[in-house]
Amino acid sequence: MGGLYTHFTDAAAWDFVASRLEEGEEVEVIELNRPKGAKGYVMKIQLRPGEPKLYVKLQMGPTKVIGRSFHYSDRT
Repeated sequence: MGGLYTHFTDAAAWDFVASRLEEGEEVEVIELNRPKGAKGYVMKIQLRPGEPKLYVKLQMGPTKVIGRSFHYSDRT
């Protein structure tokens, strides 16, 4: 995906997430608190050097992927 974004539409956010997954972005599997015990999938994406990472958390629903978080993070 060309260029870097500071703002995302819903469609652009999903396109961005899909492209990063296709490119092999590292994904951490976590246990969600809600629903308790469900698996979540987290990506921490460095968009620009020196800026906070973009935190993306997904959950697999019965028929679709659910976006749980999509924001800049001050956590490392």
